[in-house]
Amino acid sequence: MRKLITCGAIAAAAFAPMMAQAQQSSVTLYGVADVFMGYFANSNGQHVISMNSGGAGGSRWGLRGQEDLGNGLSAIFTLESGFNINNGTSGQSGRLFGRRAFVGLHSAQYGELIAGRLQTMGYDWGGTFDPMLLAPGSPLGSIGGENPRPWLFNMLQDPARSDNSIQYTSPTFRGLTGTLTYSWGDPSDPLTAQAYQRHFELATLRYENGPLITEYGFGHSLQNQAAVARNTYENVLGIRYNLNFMELYASGQIRTNDPGFVDKGWQVGFTVPTSPFGTVRVSYGELSDQNLTASGKQITTPVKAGDWFIRSAAIGYTYSFSKSTMFYGFVKKLWNSGIASQSIYPPGGLATTGQHSNVTAIGLGMSTRF
Repeated sequence: MRKLITCGAIAAAAFAPMMAQAQQSSVTLYGVADVFMGYFANSNGQHVISMNSGGAGGSRWGLRGQEDLGNGLSAIFTLESGFNINNGTSGQSGRLFGRRAFVGLHSAQYGELIAGRLQTMGYDWGGTFDPMLLAPGSPLGSIGGENPRPWLFNMLQDPARSDNSIQYTSPTFRGLTGTLTYSWGDPSDPLTAQAYQRHFELATLRYENGPLITEYGFGHSLQNQAAVARNTYENVLGIRYNLNFMELYASGQIRTNDPGFVDKGWQVGFTVPTSPFGTVRVSYGELSDQNLTASGKQITTPVKAGDWFIRSAAIGYTYSFSKSTMFYGFVKKLWNSGIASQSIYPPGGLATTGQHSNVTAIGLGMSTRF
């Protein structure tokens, strides 16, 4: 009996470190299921009613893991796959983990370093300073993401997510947090070599103090195969202030290319809580893009084709039934001017609408998180 107890004690002692290590590791399954019914119409008399995925947040599932390495250092990873809940197909052009796929190290003292396919700070910047947070109902989304030339700082599509990227986020010091991101693009794919033989660099500096959040961002992209706009530079600034009874939002974006043409975008908005569960959301924004042709393609000669100018306004309402489940609705208008022929929420909405057309989007949806 004494031998049995002794053997048991030895075995417990041998496996204790392994058991402790296992307790310090975790893997979490999470996700979003989001669907909305949308009505899209334009001033040319066209309209469509459709079921769509991802009105308040792209439908997704993911795995998030962390292992404590000791001394405040952790190994981390995230694998996140997008899908369309209305038809069950994969998002992000069929990628398995098209939203995010990275591994890295996290330290409260020294910051975080991650590498892989990243949801860059350009994406996070858009989500922080958008009062709508409803993709098809967002004027900021129209400015940066629905535009035929998406900005590095947008919350809807690539290049706000970048392949072959590495990103460092500093620890927060007196309210200040900085990030640096570098992406090599994907020059290995011959089918998309011209589109993806680009290098991206982003840097952001965020300051948070009580009700105030403000962030400056800089982005540079080098497109080796481009005949014009080989080098593109972005400067953005966002401000958000909570007054308790309402929250104010404002952002501005400037993009310049080596030919010297300038794109400008800005938006303002606010949110007003109507109860502990409901929020009214309002936003207005404008975009002027001087680097597009009338067909929505990037210019290929240093001659300006015109001004791709849009205005957009939206109002929405969100109601949280629980910590996980939310219902939402929105109405959004977009006015095209100059050579612009932009639509809302492509491809779920209408196709390109033609110059000087007005576009309307109305949606009702439900989102639940797990």
